Amino acid sequence: MLKKIPTYLISLIPLSLVAGPFIAEIILLLLSIYFVLNLSKKEIYYFRNKFFVFFIIFCIYISLRSIFTEQIYISLKSSLLYFRFALYALAIIYFLKRDSNSLNTNYIFYKYTFLFIVMDSLIQAFTGVDLFGLEPNSINLMRISGPFGDEFVLGSFIQKVLPIFIYLVFKKRETINKIQYFDYIIIIFSFVIIYRSGDRSALGLILFYSFLFFLIYKEFRKKLLIIFGIFIIFSSLLSVQNPNISKRVFLDTIGQLKGEHHKDLIQETDDGTKQNLLFFSFHHQAHFTTAYKMFLSKPLFGHGLKMFRFKCSDFIEDKSHVVYGCSTHPHNTYIQLLAETGIIGFLIIFSIFFVIGIKLIKKIYEKNLIYRSSDCLLIAIFINLWPLIPTGNFFNNWLSMLYFLPIAYYLFETKKIENI
Repeated sequence: MLKKIPTYLISLIPLSLVAGPFIAEIILLLLSIYFVLNLSKKEIYYFRNKFFVFFIIFCIYISLRSIFTEQIYISLKSSLLYFRFALYALAIIYFLKRDSNSLNTNYIFYKYTFLFIVMDSLIQAFTGVDLFGLEPNSINLMRISGPFGDEFVLGSFIQKVLPIFIYLVFKKRETINKIQYFDYIIIIFSFVIIYRSGDRSALGLILFYSFLFFLIYKEFRKKLLIIFGIFIIFSSLLSVQNPNISKRVFLDTIGQLKGEHHKDLIQETDDGTKQNLLFFSFHHQAHFTTAYKMFLSKPLFGHGLKMFRFKCSDFIEDKSHVVYGCSTHPHNTYIQLLAETGIIGFLIIFSIFFVIGIKLIKKIYEKNLIYRSSDCLLIAIFINLWPLIPTGNFFNNWLSMLYFLPIAYYLFETKKIENI
């Protein structure tokens, strides 16, 4: 029974992330401590693999950069402890390996976690409150947050965790030779909830994930088209029930791209014309412009972690625009890396994205129709690092845990850790 405790803790990570990062951090910290204490001399290879070494190099770099910032304590607090996410991943791999039934246990927990989130979110979509009485701070329920309360991260959470559930469904299929209809239902309604959440970035990423899945998993193309068709039907019904969601996803998106709400603030070009198309929205473009100017001032090493929030106002000429160009982060992973870690930090992360992209391209053109369960995780990692989308703070604890979950399962499944 004691041997199963780490498996249960790993299975509870998604549900704990719903409650907030604190509980998840405790679970992962306990797993990491237990992992280090139980590691034998023969298993020291866990710390000698390419993944861990590469990650530690990145952590050393961002920590050294933090020492030379104007806000040393604030910057160093994030960079110095960032290595723990690699340790979390190794701990998950270690305990998944030790329990031969770990993936089946994970599958059960993930299934009912998604069932709970879907049911809770649907109730909120129709009644305005979820099972716990939580109400989203959204006019006319244009957005819903489900069990996340005031945080509009419902769509992002499902988009990042759903590929792991799909991987577990595939592993379950290997033992029972079929995918259960209930699993299809959960996947379909997970897509629907992402749409209903009003999170346009999450919707774009899950659709892009589905497109890559369609190209690689050739034998599942017909089923994926059916899933997509049912998704369209239910999403349309929800749009009829509350037209505000379709307005946000489609009309507001087009309006933001055109800058319709900030026409008076869009600067004219040298020939006297104004931009007809913005990068996602006026606010996003203002953030990107500020971060780009920060990068140009220190292109090699950047300004250090968490420095965008402190330095952004220095790079905005018109101080009346500070409210638009400043934030806690510039809302794009790679622009944030350029501004805070410079070209060196940017290249470290972008090289991972580039290598995975090459692997996926090769898989798309493979003639072998035999699917690999790990490929859906590889797509997830690639999507999480996709550059052309607004994102959260790359170094945010809650988001970092979501990023490292598919990495842990991928390394476990593909046995990338030496001798694992």
